[in-house]
Amino acid sequence: MKKRRLLIFAILLGLLTLFISFSQFLSPSSEEMGGTEKDFSSERALDYLKEVAKEPHPMGSSANKKVKDYIVKYFQDIDVPVEIQSKLVRDIRDEKFAAEIGPETVENIIAKIPGTSEDDHAILLTAHYDSVSEAPGASDDGYGVVTILETARALKQMPAPKNTIYFVLTDGEEVGLLGASAFKDRTVVLNKISVMLNFEARGNKGVPILFETSPNDLKLVQLYKETVPYPVAYSFVSEMYKRMPNDTDFTEFKVTKKLGYNFANMNGLEAYHTEVDRVENSDEGTIRHFGSYVFPLVKKFMMMDAKEFKVIEESKSDAIYFPLMKKIVVVYSQKVVIPLMVVLLVLTAAIFYYCFKKQVIQIKGFVLIFFAMIGSLVAIFIFYFLLVHLLTIVFYGGINEYSMVMFGTYDTTILTLMLLLAIVFSFFFTKWIAKKCGLANFVMSTQVLWILLAVMTSFTFKGVSYAFTIPAIISLLLILPIVLKANWAIGVYRYIAVGGWTVPSILLLAPIMYLMYVAQTISVAPIVAILTALITFPIVAIVNWLKTDDGKA
Repeated sequence: MKKRRLLIFAILLGLLTLFISFSQFLSPSSEEMGGTEKDFSSERALDYLKEVAKEPHPMGSSANKKVKDYIVKYFQDIDVPVEIQSKLVRDIRDEKFAAEIGPETVENIIAKIPGTSEDDHAILLTAHYDSVSEAPGASDDGYGVVTILETARALKQMPAPKNTIYFVLTDGEEVGLLGASAFKDRTVVLNKISVMLNFEARGNKGVPILFETSPNDLKLVQLYKETVPYPVAYSFVSEMYKRMPNDTDFTEFKVTKKLGYNFANMNGLEAYHTEVDRVENSDEGTIRHFGSYVFPLVKKFMMMDAKEFKVIEESKSDAIYFPLMKKIVVVYSQKVVIPLMVVLLVLTAAIFYYCFKKQVIQIKGFVLIFFAMIGSLVAIFIFYFLLVHLLTIVFYGGINEYSMVMFGTYDTTILTLMLLLAIVFSFFFTKWIAKKCGLANFVMSTQVLWILLAVMTSFTFKGVSYAFTIPAIISLLLILPIVLKANWAIGVYRYIAVGGWTVPSILLLAPIMYLMYVAQTISVAPIVAILTALITFPIVAIVNWLKTDDGKA
């Protein structure tokens, strides 16, 4: 009965943790944003989008010229000085490249709200206004364009900023970042800029994520956290993006060594570069969320002085950052990663020394379980890899050039069933192997696996190390009194110990699994299934281990 209560507690707590964690993926409602005529309005931005994304408007097309003219007139109507920067494509790349793409000239739109200060600490807001030839580009990059247009309108309702604000809508991003490359010629402007914000999209819905920054970003991310009301940012995503072949205009701009943020929403991949990327399929909530980033940040930067910029510029540390839930983001220095790992290793050495000395665990059983667990994870990977490819045949799913798999409306249902299957397998595997080799051995072997992942990521993938290091430290600290047979480590404390593993592991790792799926589609199911097992193994093992008063199997 005690085991059943602990198990039900773990399940309910896990579901509650998922609900709290995934609240970060909900864009703020119009009621939450509040606002007045002087604030950012997603409703107005959506109206602009109807003009910007009427039809596909690739670089050099007549539709592209209409979009350019609309944007220029918009700035003129709100009394913001605007100009066109033109440059021949052959002068950006070469004659051969220019001949292949067709259009001869790239045309950037440059507007600005002059600042009252003579200091050169301007802000750059940028997005690209061209689309691919197959899509009207409502999200890519209509979302970015209309976010900038509405921000400019709202700023004009306010007193003049201290620092100049530049709005640069680039051309030719979809054919090789041509506009961004051309804009680097404007050294007079670039030399005045201290911070830049770029807006992109890789789908037509979902929350925008801070997925890339300039180097040494600790102070920059801390300012983002303190300024933005609904922040969503992951050092994991930033680290993963560095390993991908993708580029944005930010790629060209960041060689200037300026401070910078790169934002994009990633959900709705089926609309990316397709005919589906139309205004009627757009998500006003996503645009509203973009506005909740850019407007507060610009208001902050436009009034900052040289000393405040210098503090950020002189930061010599990268940041580790991740949300816990809606509105709450944790940020700390990457310099803490190795010390945290050392703390974990010292704690591990002490606990395992005691466990072996007091024969809480046995070497033979511990080793057998550890390797059996590794084998089960390998089996899970192979099974899910084959299953995904089998399902592409059953549901006529497509595998594109990047090995991404999509089943259309079936995706979410299929992934959910796959995760439930992984949980069920992990549950029965834990019960079976524990009977063979002992629950205490299994509990501690799961800890070792997490510890190894924490050590590996601390050296090779620092941006995601927190997801393994923090749960492992908390779990070991909570297991310690049980191992030491402290008199008070009974009753309610057993629930605390179970919760101490369940909450941190799900809170930190589940959103990463979700983002992996969003970024790489159901093709990552084998990895997501492995991570699901990694969470489930210790929860089931601890629940069963604590079913008796003495903590023995």
